[in-house]
Amino acid sequence: MAVRTWRLASVAHPVRSFSTSSSSKNADYLQDTVVPMHHFQRSLPRLPIPKLEASCSRYLDAQRPLLDGENFSQHEKMLKEFEQGVGAELHKELVAQDKQNKHTSYITDYWFDMYLRDRSPLPLNYNPFIAFTDDTNPGGSDQVTRAATLVSSAVRFMRTYRDGKLQPELYHMNPKQTDNDRIKKRLSYLPEVVSWYGAYLHKIFPLDMSQYTRLFNTTRVPCKHKDELATYAGRRHVAVLSGGNFFTFDVLKEDGSAIPVECIYSCLRQIKEQSNEQNKESIACLTSDDRNQWAAARLKLVEDPQNAKNLELIDSAVFMLVLEDAEPDSVVSLSNTFLFGEAHNRWFDKSLQLIVCKGGRAAVNFEHAWGDGVAVLRFLNEVYADVKKHPFEMPLTMDKVSFQSLPFNLNDSLKSHIAAATRRFDDHTQKLRMATIQYPGMNKKFLKDKKLSGDAILQFSLQLAFYRQHGYTPATYESCSTAAFKHGRTETVRPATVETVAGVAGFENKTSPLSKEELRALIDKASEKHSTLIKQAATGNGFDRHLFALKKIAEASGKSVDLFSSHGYKDLNHIVLSTSTLSSPAVMLGGFAPVVNDGLGVGYRVDDNCIASQVTAYHGYRDPDGFVAALESSLRDIQQVFDE
Repeated sequence: MAVRTWRLASVAHPVRSFSTSSSSKNADYLQDTVVPMHHFQRSLPRLPIPKLEASCSRYLDAQRPLLDGENFSQHEKMLKEFEQGVGAELHKELVAQDKQNKHTSYITDYWFDMYLRDRSPLPLNYNPFIAFTDDTNPGGSDQVTRAATLVSSAVRFMRTYRDGKLQPELYHMNPKQTDNDRIKKRLSYLPEVVSWYGAYLHKIFPLDMSQYTRLFNTTRVPCKHKDELATYAGRRHVAVLSGGNFFTFDVLKEDGSAIPVECIYSCLRQIKEQSNEQNKESIACLTSDDRNQWAAARLKLVEDPQNAKNLELIDSAVFMLVLEDAEPDSVVSLSNTFLFGEAHNRWFDKSLQLIVCKGGRAAVNFEHAWGDGVAVLRFLNEVYADVKKHPFEMPLTMDKVSFQSLPFNLNDSLKSHIAAATRRFDDHTQKLRMATIQYPGMNKKFLKDKKLSGDAILQFSLQLAFYRQHGYTPATYESCSTAAFKHGRTETVRPATVETVAGVAGFENKTSPLSKEELRALIDKASEKHSTLIKQAATGNGFDRHLFALKKIAEASGKSVDLFSSHGYKDLNHIVLSTSTLSSPAVMLGGFAPVVNDGLGVGYRVDDNCIASQVTAYHGYRDPDGFVAALESSLRDIQQVFDE
């Protein structure tokens, strides 16, 4: 089902710049931007609606590796009828809607509706995690110290954004020439209605920043049939979960300035001491449940005035800080802790959960309806860099910061809800299996020296590994950001192509083995095709979002469309191999669950030392250990093609 197929966004641009201006004079800010923060927002181009014939052609290309000859011919005929008939009518209606809705993109309303209507639990189905690289500063392995420094830097980021001092998100095609204050100053003089065009002339691409409005002080509120996103702009407190117990304290003073990091440390130390006892009947368990079940329980909760007040404090908090009692000692246990943990000590509805383990390891787990990985990765990058610049030093004396405990009054009915939610959560999460790989034979230097695209090579490796394990080509998904457009979200890249099928066949040809030159030629063709697909997706010229919007219009008008009810369309959107990558010095790892029961969730990255990947699967459906073994053999065989 398409509702579960969209994950972290990877952006198809070569250079990303967030350099901090040296002109910043206030330690409460990360930076003081030369260009006004929303300077380019007004003139950002709108997400284009592709031509119907182009989307149909690209859709057909994506089906070629998946359908055999007879089924493909039948599907091709059906698609032609769609393009010349009902598809043309739906496309015309979509274009008309878009002309009446110029303040946003054609996909925005449908996309939010898709997320908020789904009744599935958030953990594993939606919320991913991104883990920070370890803090090497003194005290970085102490939980409270790490939490205090992360909170302090996160608040500094929030204040920088709230006060309009955060630099706009910019992609520089030629950073050595354009990523400087002189060019930025020149762009700042341009009127907002033409500012994007001025940046484009310098080969700079401003990105949409509308998602930042929900990065903080936001929660997803469970409601019957369809949830709501609630944002409480300007609130000054954070919420804390420790051992299933809730607390809150202000991180900003009444004048808007940040409280010192040593005060945050003192406050968290007291909270930790007060929450030694685990509260397994915590209402936090309810956020892990089916959304209608949670909505019903919440209505009962707010009948009590104290509960209603406490929920409002949680909903409106800047973010949720989770103090985790576990001290994971492996990549798998660390990933499980950050991906789902224990239900009584997570609040999955919050736009951001900042989770800090007993040994100082830290990550963000985020609700996905409000936004994608682009804004969250910016947050991680900035916070990680700021923490490195501000190591914590224990003061001789510390000012006391008052904090508030948030106890909830629970009757038997609510306790029963919590117990049932916990059972369902445990049953679900215990079925998840995970395997990891670090392959040192290929790294950034290897790929650069061989003039290879890391993403294209990894995607080809995944296709080869899956074929070796299962003997067929799966429906595959990779996310690409469309943040270059106003209110852009993501577009799907379909890495399984005719070219990857040919490449896999070349590697698996045991009767007449191909030469290194022949295999390299096949990899080059697959990589070129992948680069084309990435470019199409990043420029709003994929087909998935377009067809998804047409499908939603058809459903709204009660039209029956053969294409959308066909096995071919459904199978293409039954994502067996869901993939995503995030690469940054601030990121140690990231992960997510499969998007279908019989699928694989594959997160990967290329760094200075190796290629690393995490693979998730549900017990009884797929074997992640077997896939990792196949991936290792695939990477080794590909490496040998390029070894001298």
